[in-house]
Amino acid sequence: MKLVLFDAGAGPSWGLLTERGVVSLADSVIGDSPQAALEHLIDTFDAIRSRLELLPSASATPLERVRLLPPVPRPGKILCTTAVYGAGVEKRQLLLTLKSAESVIGPNDTVRLPATPGTQWEFVPQAALALVMRGPSKRLSDATWSSAVFGVTCGVDVMARGDEQLGRDFWLAKSDTLNPLGPCIVTLDELGDLEALRVRSWQNGEPAQSFTIAQASHSIAEQLELATTIMTLHTGDVVLCGTSPEGQRPLREGDRVEVEIDGVGRMSLSVAAPVAAAA
Repeated sequence: MKLVLFDAGAGPSWGLLTERGVVSLADSVIGDSPQAALEHLIDTFDAIRSRLELLPSASATPLERVRLLPPVPRPGKILCTTAVYGAGVEKRQLLLTLKSAESVIGPNDTVRLPATPGTQWEFVPQAALALVMRGPSKRLSDATWSSAVFGVTCGVDVMARGDEQLGRDFWLAKSDTLNPLGPCIVTLDELGDLEALRVRSWQNGEPAQSFTIAQASHSIAEQLELATTIMTLHTGDVVLCGTSPEGQRPLREGDRVEVEIDGVGRMSLSVAAPVAAAA
C-alpha cells in the first residue's frame, strides 16, 4: 500500500497512491495536523487495513492535479546513521546523528543551501532508504526490528563538507530543507526483502549513486538495534539508513536531484543557493 500526503487545492490530506491517481483517506484518518493523522493511521493500520484495501476502486484524483507533500511532514525525530554501502566496504564504528523537523521538504521542493560566510563549504546529496517507524520501540533486535517498521520512503541526507572541527560539518547538515522525503510511504509488507532494494540517484540527469541495501556495512537490524539502545523510537519517527560514498557530487545553484528506490518511486528536487545577506 502506498500512502501520500497531498494537496488538491483544499489543504493537506492523506490518500492512497494508485495507478489511477490519488484516492482520498479523509474518512479513514483522524488528527489535528497531518503528522498527527499519520501517526493515528500507523497506530490503527492493522485494524483498518481491510477497509483501506477496498478503497483503490473508489474515485481517484489524477496525479497531475495534486501536489505531493512530504509523506512524514513533521517527524518527532530524524535519525541518520553512518552505515556505508558498496562492494567490500570497511565496517567502521556505527554512529547516529539527528536532524530537525524543519529539515524536511517533499517532492519537487527546493533544497536551500545554508549561508556559510567566510568559510568554503560544499553540500552533497546522499540518497538513503528512510524507515518510517511504529512505536514506542526500544531495544530492537534482529528478531523484532521489522515489527517496528511501518514502511519506507526515499530520503536525502544533504551533508556538509568542510571544516570538521567541533563537528561543524554535521551541525551545518542540520539546516532547514536538508532532509527531503518522498514521494510516498510504502508499507513494509508490500516491499518484501528490503535488502533486495536498490537506491539510485541522478544529478542534472547524470547517474550519481547506485547501491543495494544488501551491500550495507551494517544491516538494518544492527542500525535499529544501536538506535534503540540509546533512545525510544516513536510512531512517525524516521531513520535514514546511511548511503554510499560513490557518486556524490557537490550541489550548485540550479541543480536538479532525483532519488529513486525500487518499489517506492522517484523524488525530484531543485537546488537554490543561499540568499545574500543585506549590506
